[in-house]
Parts: sequence; structure tokens; C-alpha cells
Amino acid sequence: MYFKIGDKDFSSLVSSLKVGKETLVSDESGRNANGDMVIDVVNKKRKVYVGLRYTTAQEMASFLAATEAYVVNATFLDPHTREMHTIRAYIGTPEPEYYTIQPGHVLCKPMNLNFIEL
Repeated sequence: MYFKIGDKDFSSLVSSLKVGKETLVSDESGRNANGDMVIDVVNKKRKVYVGLRYTTAQEMASFLAATEAYVVNATFLDPHTREMHTIRAYIGTPEPEYYTIQPGHVLCKPMNLNFIEL
């Protein structure tokens, strides 16, 4: 297991997982009168980039149900600590795209979605 939304494990659907840290700086940051750079760090947040593999219609429906809320708890394998870490995150709007629609065989194309720590 290396990726969950809430209590549901979606590791089998994930084809890529990247974890970044976003540094939030204040609007006061910039150059001062001496020309020196001044940075006022407000906070650091994690951003988890998740790529899904080709999925069946049922797998995609399960993933979409888990991401229906704008804010979710996402648990992932943190490469910095090599341990599972949970964040409360907001997500963009998932935009699944069909790859093939045939009787008894529906597949969705790979899809990317970002989870940004609140």
C-alpha cells in the first residue's frame, strides 16, 4: 500500500506518485532598499502528484466517488521519511476520459490529479 484516499487503498491504480514541497512566502518578500533579497517564509505544504494507469469503468467510478469531496484525507508513501504520511488536501476536478467503449469492455485513459495540503 502506498496511496489511499480516506480508508480506500488505490495503490493498484497508481502508475506514478511524486511528492513535492511548496514553500509559501509572504507578499512582503522581495528585495529591500539595499538590493538584498529578503524572504519571509509563511509555511511549507506538501503537494502529491498522482498518475493513474488505464482503468476499467468500475475502477474509475470508485476513484471518482472517493474524490467527490473537494477536501479529502490522502495517505501516501513519503519519499523523505519512507513512511506513510496523511495530509488533509484539496484537489482539482478529476477529468476522466474514455479510451474505449465496447459492450462489456470500457476503459478510461490514464489521468493525473494533484492533492495539495491545506
